[in-house]
Parts: sequence; structure tokens; C-alpha cells
Amino acid sequence: MATPAPEPSPDADEPVREPRWQRALTAVVMLAIIGYALAGIGAPLLGLKVFAATDMLADKAPYATSGLSDVQPTNTFLNDTVDSVLPNTALFGELFREGDVALWNPYQSGGSAFGSTPNYALYNPLSVPYLLLPGWLAPGYVKLLEIVVAAGATFLFLRRFSLGRAAAGLGGLVFVGSGFLIAWTNWPQSRVAAFIPAVFWCVERLVSSRRARDGALLCLAVAAMLLGGFPAVTGYTILFAGIYLVVRVLAEYGWSWRRIVGIVGGAGVALVGAVALAAIQLMPFVSAMSGVYIAGREQTPGDHLLPVTALTAVAPWAFGTTDPDRGPYWYLPVNLVESSVYVGAAAVLLALIAVAFPRVAAGRLPRGGFSYFLVATVLGLVVIYGGGAPLAALQKLPVLFSDNFVGRMRSVLCFLVAVLAAVGFDLLVRRVAVARDADGRVPRWAWVAWPTAVFGGALVVFAGLLWRGRRAAQIAQGGTEGGYRVSWFDDQILWAALFGALALAAIVLTWWAAARRPAVAGVAALVVPVLIAVQALSFAGPYWPKSDKDTYYPVTDVHRYLASHLGDDRYAAGGAMFVGADSAYPLRALNGHLFIGKRLGEALDGMPGWGLGDPPTYINFRSTLQTAQQPLFDRLGVKYFVSAPWDEVFGTVTEAANTGGTSAVRGDQPLRSEVPGTGPLRGVTVKLASAFRPASDATITVVLQDEKGAELARASRVIIGRDNRGEGVAAGTAMTIPVAGEDLPPGTKAYATFTQDAPEALTLAGGVSVVRPADDGLRLAYAGNAVVYERLTALPRIRWANTPVVEPDAAARITLVNSGTLKPGQVVLDAPGPAVKAGSTAKVSVLEDGADAISARVDASGEGYLVVADALQNDWAVTIDDKPATLVPADHGMVAVAVPAGVHTVSLSYRTPYHSLGTYLSAAAASVIVAIFVGAWFRSRRKRRSEPAEA
Repeated sequence: MATPAPEPSPDADEPVREPRWQRALTAVVMLAIIGYALAGIGAPLLGLKVFAATDMLADKAPYATSGLSDVQPTNTFLNDTVDSVLPNTALFGELFREGDVALWNPYQSGGSAFGSTPNYALYNPLSVPYLLLPGWLAPGYVKLLEIVVAAGATFLFLRRFSLGRAAAGLGGLVFVGSGFLIAWTNWPQSRVAAFIPAVFWCVERLVSSRRARDGALLCLAVAAMLLGGFPAVTGYTILFAGIYLVVRVLAEYGWSWRRIVGIVGGAGVALVGAVALAAIQLMPFVSAMSGVYIAGREQTPGDHLLPVTALTAVAPWAFGTTDPDRGPYWYLPVNLVESSVYVGAAAVLLALIAVAFPRVAAGRLPRGGFSYFLVATVLGLVVIYGGGAPLAALQKLPVLFSDNFVGRMRSVLCFLVAVLAAVGFDLLVRRVAVARDADGRVPRWAWVAWPTAVFGGALVVFAGLLWRGRRAAQIAQGGTEGGYRVSWFDDQILWAALFGALALAAIVLTWWAAARRPAVAGVAALVVPVLIAVQALSFAGPYWPKSDKDTYYPVTDVHRYLASHLGDDRYAAGGAMFVGADSAYPLRALNGHLFIGKRLGEALDGMPGWGLGDPPTYINFRSTLQTAQQPLFDRLGVKYFVSAPWDEVFGTVTEAANTGGTSAVRGDQPLRSEVPGTGPLRGVTVKLASAFRPASDATITVVLQDEKGAELARASRVIIGRDNRGEGVAAGTAMTIPVAGEDLPPGTKAYATFTQDAPEALTLAGGVSVVRPADDGLRLAYAGNAVVYERLTALPRIRWANTPVVEPDAAARITLVNSGTLKPGQVVLDAPGPAVKAGSTAKVSVLEDGADAISARVDASGEGYLVVADALQNDWAVTIDDKPATLVPADHGMVAVAVPAGVHTVSLSYRTPYHSLGTYLSAAAASVIVAIFVGAWFRSRRKRRSEPAEA
């Protein structure tokens, strides 16, 4: 049973009656949590801002020059949330509100499992705002729900024991303001971690009450984590909560094996029930992950956090910021998101108080509870920061430690420290005396020796970390600007020391005045939660994004062009667009940030001059001619290639005649110049005689006219001004303005007129050069805020093939599809298939090309293959005229189906793997849970009705 709060007695050091200031303290703690949430999230809750780092879009074309040039990203570590989490989650919510549960996402990287798996935490309870609200509004409310659930569950857990309301609330405040929950905001990770205290609360209920409904609650809490899409946090939570369960059961029931087996068995059943409840997503997840390209996840004993990063517990910005304009950019090898263990200076002091007085602290938690939290915290610190043999032993275990960075254990570590801080705060405000011995004396070790050792040891460790931290700041980046980093480090430590000093003063004053001057103690105690909230806000405030609404995936001229011209095909980008944002539009892109089909990943990794990087979930390309001409792009249906307007314009350069002299271009002083050569062109190049650095954004426009003055083409290029952090154009630079002029008739003589709208003069040297089309398989189709090349060699994404080429060897097959030797009508198969008629033709009409289904009408003169250039080899099925057919691998990473002669309807559909079994398991688990709660309600109701009769 849970240890009840002791009844106050005249002999106790606690007051007989809770003073008014302690009741007020509880209110202040709750207000601190509310204030932290509202102030930290702020304007996005009112719809005035977006609680997401969409301001990062401003660094890429076409956004940079289409209205976002004055936007400066404030947190450049949140890239994943903007290129993966947010656009995909918002897309799911948008389709959901339209009545479509999207199980597959076709808009990135050849397609990937979507709503069928928990990768985006779409069915996590905290994701509900995405289902109900627009994508630009939902993230702030998701964070608000996280804070409510995490703080509320921590409060409920700590109130199971002898802790007062103020201490229980303070534990929740420390946890929601901790580094993991702050740093992983807008990722599914924080939505998973918010349920950590709920799992501990349910475990404690099961241990103390031994009721089926408590097991059902545990099942729900674990299932919520499993649906959160980040197995590492769930695994660490189950590990630590499982050890807590064993410790508590042994401490509570001794050698009563019947009870022990019953409780542990009940927890095991609850865990199995959680897996069953989430089976509707877990089973497709297992199937989907077995078919994706994964590399580089193996862990070694050396893969741990640097010990010096433990300083982020009190000084979160000590090693740099997320914004180089606010200080040095984070410079340690492991980034801030993975390194921060922030809990706050006041929380660390409170946790040390609990450790310094273990005998009385143990009385605030149930039997075995304090020992568990103390030992678990120490061991967690050793493994996370020390690595070595302990981590090596743990990495022998399957999955959890072998494939997941141990730094993710910080999620549970922050909760453990929050519990110890709550215990320390309770000892402080409720004036619990140091335990006395049998003679009524306080042992010297209890009030002098051990506390001195604890605080002295902490000071020694802190001093050592300070020395190593200053050294790390000095030598980072080869020592360049080391003095600046050291100065910043010192300032951050002093800032943390200020909070620590104020907290220490408040703690000492509260302890001293609790029995002498309650009013003074009350005021001093109120300072502690305020300090915790304020320091947490000093981390969360600058870290949490609050972007302008017009940065939320704005539709630019380039997006409009692609939307009207792509059809059923896709595009690739090099140096332009924002990888992964395509789900927000939606447009099919080969670029993307999600799990890639294994064989498509292998094919991409084999492209000449390119390879999948680390991690292999990220597909992006360089803006080079070789990239734009990749043969694999042809077979993947990549119809367009997009580059930035400041990147090289592909083609043949015709140099200007050396006219000598310079010319100035101002708003009232255009420059007209003859263009060398005749006919189609892709760009006009001028050379700057002097630097052009306008104060505000400047638009340079070139108008091409024929000899009679008729306009042939027009194009512009924006130079970002100094006011918007632009660097302008340096003297001597050959600046090209891309022009969609490939439709100019051959032999056409053109003249270029330049204008610009900045007050500063644009001074040009010599004449005008041009970039003319080359025989490169490209056509510059659009020049605006980005440059769009049509790839003339691209095959349709959904096409007919009449000549199978069989290549059973995977390596040879990858080389072949990347070789450029295949003809348009050929398709590469793993094994021989049905015989096809050589030279057959077919008219392919796409009927449906949605998220989960593709269908086409094929009118074929003979047998052949319908090829779909998507990564559909796993979990997709095909029918021909509603009769099952066989979907076979094609071109290594794509699919094809043999189609007989005649008119047929070919339909491909995503079939959620193990859908029926997963649904049955989840439905059965849900039914059992409902039955348990209904039965408990009826028993409780019957008991209440019987009590008056018995009386």
C-alpha cells in the first residue's frame, strides 16, 4: 500500500496545522506552471504566430526572394520539424478533416508509409490538435497539452506519497521545464516523453492497490507512448519503470511471493495489452521498417554524451545558441537537441537537499522509492556521460541500446531529478526534521558529515566541469574566436550562478524562518517556483519558435508553376526548395526527409557522383549539371529539376565583346546593350565593376527586345539588401539573370535593357554575355524566384514498357538502371516474367493518383508491363480489371505489373500490412479495457449503495 501522509502531532516538527503560506505556495506553484506554459508558447495560442520554425524556409529559394528576405531564423536546430514532422502531420490532419485517413504519403522520396504507422505520432493523444485545427495553429496547442499531461501526471504520481501539493506541483514544473521536453518540442519525442510520469503513476497505483483497473490505466499510458512513434523513449521508460516496479514490490511485500508474482504478472499483462492496443499501428510499423533503407545506427561504448554537457543542467546556453546572431553557435560535437539535460539551478539544489538528508527524504516516498530514485539517477548519469563498460554491457541488449543513442535516456533522467527536487522542496517547506537516533539526538553524520560530503562533492564536480567547459570553449573550432566563446561561457555560468544564489538564499531563509517567522518563510518559499519558471523560460523562450504566419509554407510562383505542369510526374531540386516541405503543398518530389524504401535507397545510393548521406532518410541534391542529367531521374519520372536563381545556369556561355568602360544603372538610368549571338537563350550575364550592396532588397530586371523593340522575354533577380542580412554582390562578380528564353526563334537578334529599383547605383563593366541552350537534355522552362528546368529525357512516372531486361544480381541491376544505356521501352526485372510482345504499344490514361491508390486505363496492342516509378514494393497490391495480379520489382526500386493486350483497368492500392490482425488485436484490447472500467464502475456503485443499508 502507498505510505499515507503522517498525521501531524504536537511532537512533530511539522506544524499541527498547515500554515496559510503553504496553501498560498501551492497556488503559486500552479500559477508558475500556467505562466510558464502561456508565456513560453505565447502568441501562437492566439493564432498570431506559428509555434514552429517555419522561418527557416527563408534561407532557401524560392522563399528567400519572394517576400521572406527580411525573415531571420531564430532556431536553426529545428530543421527536422519543418521538413518532416510538421508538413506531414499537417497533411494528415487536413486529409482527415476531409474524410480521408491517409495511410501512404506519395509526395516525398518515392513514397512512404504514413498514417498506417506511428512514425509521426498521428494517433498519439497529444496529436489531437492536428486533427482538429489548421496546421499553422495546431503546434502551440500540442505543446500546451504536453505541459498539462506531463505536469498533471507528475503531480498525481507524487501525491500518491507523503508529499504536499506544493512539492508535487513543483515536481511537475521542473519536469515540463526540463531540457528534453524543451529541446524536442514539435518532434514526436516530446509527445512520448510527456507520458513518462503517467507510466510511473500507473505502476505505483498497481503496486499499492493491486486492482485490474490500475493495470488497465498502465496499459493506456504505455499504449499512448507506443503510438508516439519514438520507441527509444518508450523503451527507456519501460526499463526504468519496470525496475521501479520490482523495487517497490519487493520493498512493500517482502517475501510474499504470491502478491509479488500477481503484481509483476499484472504489469506484464498490461504491457502486452498496450502492445495489443497499439497493434493496429505497431504491426504495420514492423512491416514497413523491414523494407526501408537504414544505415549508420549502430552504437558503440564511445557513443555517449560528453561529461561537460552536464553543465547544461543549470546553464543551457553555456556551449552556444541555436542562433548565431545571439551568441556563438553551438559548437560541441553532439548538438544541443541531443545534449541538453537542463533542469534548472534551483531544481539541482533541491535535489541535493533530498540527497543530503536521505533518512528523512526516504520518508516522503514509499518504501524503496527514495533509494530507487537516487540510485537510478546516479546510474543514469554514469551511463549517459561515462559510457564505457556499463554502456557496452547495455548495448548487448537488443534494440534499445544497440541501435539508439543513449542520450535519449535524458527523457527519464529529467523525470528522476524532478522527483528528487520535489522531495527536497517538501523537506524544505514542511520543515521535516532530521531523523534522531534512539536517544533523541541527531547524529552528527546526518546533519553535518553527510550533507557536507554531498554539497562539497557537488561543488568539486561542478568546479571540474567548469574547468573542462572553459577548456572546450577555448579549443573548439581550432581555437578560432576562443576568447569570445570563453567569455560567453563565463557569462552563462554567472547567469546560472545568479539563479542558484537566489534559490539558495530563498531555501536558507525558508528553512530558518519556517518555525520562527512564517510570513518571512512564506515569501521566501514563493521565490523558488518563480525562479524555476523564470529560468526555464530563459531557455524555452529563445528556443521555442514563434514564426510569422506568412512563413507557414507560403505558395510561391515556383510552386504554382510546378502544380500546373507536373501532372502525374515528380520533380527534384538541387540547392532550392525546402526538402520535405512538399507534403504541405502537396507536390511530388524525389527530395524528402523520411524513411526511404530499401531498394529505392540502394538505387539512389548508386547514382554516379552522388550517394545517400548520413542519415539516409534525407534526400537532397546539389545543383550541378551531372545531377540534373542523372539517368535514374529519367526512370523515376523526374520531369523537372529546380535550382536557385544564384546557382550556375546550365548551358553554353557566349562571351560579350570587350567594349571596355563601365555603365551605371539606376532607377532613372536604364542600360541597353546588344546581346551577342542570336536565337534561344537561358540567361544574361553582366560583370560588376564595383560591389553592389543595396540597403534594402533590390530587383534587377532585364527585358529582351528584338531590333524593332518588341519584347521577347523578361526576367528579374532579387538581391537581398543589407537590412535583411544580405551580402550583396562583390566587385568583379559575373552575375547571371536566368531567362526563360528557349522559345526565341533561331536567328533572332536581341537587345537587353537593364533596370533596378535600388537608390544605389549598379555599376557594370564591359558588355553582356549570355548562356545559350546546350545539347544537355534540359530546357529552362521557368525563371522566377527559382529556376525550373524541364528534363526532356524523363519518362512518365506511370508508363508502358514493352521490353523486359532480366538482371538477377542486385549490384549489376543498380549499375544498369544508373547507366543511361536503357531505352525508354525497357524495364529491368529481377526474374523472368510473362512473355511480352516485342514492340507493343499502349495508351496509358491515369484515372486516379492519390495518397493510397493509383489506377490507370491501359489500351495495349500487345502484352507488356505497366511501370509505376514509386517505392511500392512493400505492402502494395495490384488488380487488373478487379482481379488480383502480381506486382513485381522493377528498375530495382520501383514496381511493374504484366498487362495483357487489350483495354484494362490496372489498380494499385496500399494494403496496411496485418491490418485485420492488428485491428482485431486492438479492438479486443480496447474491449477488455472498457469492460474492466465498466466493471469497476458497477462494483463501486454497488458498494456505495450497500454502505447506508449496512449502517
